Amino acid sequence: MTPEDVDEVDRIAQIVHPGLPEDRDVLAEKLKLHPEGCFILSNSADGTTLGYLFSHPWKAADAPDLDRLIGELPEPEVYYIHDIALLPAARGLRAGHTASRMIEAHARELGFERMALVSVNNSTGFWVQQGFRIFQVPELAAKLETYGCDAVYMTRILAENPA
Repeated sequence: MTPEDVDEVDRIAQIVHPGLPEDRDVLAEKLKLHPEGCFILSNSADGTTLGYLFSHPWKAADAPDLDRLIGELPEPEVYYIHDIALLPAARGLRAGHTASRMIEAHARELGFERMALVSVNNSTGFWVQQGFRIFQVPELAAKLETYGCDAVYMTRILAENPA
């Protein structure tokens, strides 16, 4: 992903996550803070944009505030997948699976032993298939509510293989 892609990312986010809007400046900051963890996902057959991925180092048992500037990344404890957003055209192409494997490899390259994310939009089943497990963090309850009524904090130990 490059700074020139942020407008397209914003357009996709409005389609995929209409109930979880994030300001364009918030998206641009994620790219600025950890560009090596931000990707545009494209169809290898025709080059059409299928979605995007934001990921970065983060604190364990925590999630960034939704639609808020971070300022700087905290002392890293886990590799955090902030968002994989896929357009309907990505269905059936295993784009989510491919993106998950790609970011897992990146996290391993950086030396992380664990990954984390907040599952939204009824995606928990997908993440379980990728080896993530629900991790209850009572202190996160109020923050998770801002991610939607079905938001679940999940983690994965990278030494494990996906189910």
